[in-house]
Amino acid sequence: MAIECGAALMLYTGRGFLGTAGFLIALSLAALALGLWVGADRSALLRRWLMVIFAFALAGIFTMIWTRTGARLTGFGGAFAALFLLAWPAYTAGALLSSLAETNRSVAPAALFGGAAGSLLAALILIPQLPAGVIFVGAAILLTVSGLWDVSRSHYPHMNDASAMTNKVALVTGVGHSGQVGFAIAQSFLAAGSRVCITDVRETVRDLVRELGDSAIAVQADLTDDASVSAMIDEIKQKFGRLDVVVNVAGGLSVIKPLADTETSEWRRELQRNAETAFAVTRAALPMLRESRGSVINFASPAGLRAQAQLGAYSAAKAAVIAFTRALAIEEKMHGVRANALAPGMIDTEQNRSSVADPQSVKWVSRDQIADVVLFLAGDSSSGITGEVIHVLGEGIE
Repeated sequence: MAIECGAALMLYTGRGFLGTAGFLIALSLAALALGLWVGADRSALLRRWLMVIFAFALAGIFTMIWTRTGARLTGFGGAFAALFLLAWPAYTAGALLSSLAETNRSVAPAALFGGAAGSLLAALILIPQLPAGVIFVGAAILLTVSGLWDVSRSHYPHMNDASAMTNKVALVTGVGHSGQVGFAIAQSFLAAGSRVCITDVRETVRDLVRELGDSAIAVQADLTDDASVSAMIDEIKQKFGRLDVVVNVAGGLSVIKPLADTETSEWRRELQRNAETAFAVTRAALPMLRESRGSVINFASPAGLRAQAQLGAYSAAKAAVIAFTRALAIEEKMHGVRANALAPGMIDTEQNRSSVADPQSVKWVSRDQIADVVLFLAGDSSSGITGEVIHVLGEGIE
């Protein structure tokens, strides 16, 4: 509404054009300040900060030309004034504010409050007392200071990883449906600015990519088949041109019985779906990972470190994942490729909840908690960590 009122004033009052523009700038600045106070996702803000600072700085330069020449008397002058003093600053400010609001809906009421405060400030102080050029240049300076503060306060690992993952490419295996941890991991990478390839043996993986957005692709692949794995890596190279992170989520528990009752086919299947898939995908991805000095994150289990009764085949498979991760880290250190493994507790998924008699008695680890650790291990903040098994147990620690 404030934008519409300001535009109307601009059309009907020639002398009030620059004052109206200053009014709208103050409105935008106050809304942005309140948005920063609430806090939001940092994954894609740097480019928008630069755009909005440049827009206001250019508006200040144009204002000086506008006020000292006869540009305002020409049709082109009025058109450029509408562009540089209203449309472009409003667009860039709106783009930045919408980015701030992507992950925090409470930014909207804060922005409304900031708009009201900005209106009062502009009406009482800025427009009557300050030249238009001062308003624009001052806005650019204030935005620069705010942008530097916004970036500098993101010094802790999670935020650094988010910005560091921008435009990186991650492969996440075992994304069968949106309720699985692989899907949450894919969402985490996308929120951090990465491009993502998800894969699963089921054709439904192609439907999931619609929920993830344009920065994701889906490849149906049988990870136990070398040709299928190679085709998947080729498609990633064709679509994205690089690969920075491999997250081997594919696997799981399917054999729950004593070793004496375990069939050879069951033993092999458990090793194949957990350990061999991680090996096959990583081996195929290594040439691209060496180019990017990337990272491999495997999914192990506490059972791989301390075997459990009735889970002999699964424990052996996850122990193989741990040994593979350690050997890979040692062998690939000269190429700058890091390898780590997660050993999570019971992850809170519908499938896991349906597999226990009393879900309320389990100390669950959330999918978001797992995704946060994966993002950390993939980012530069964990550059000194390789060959490790990271337990993510939450309240399930004993």
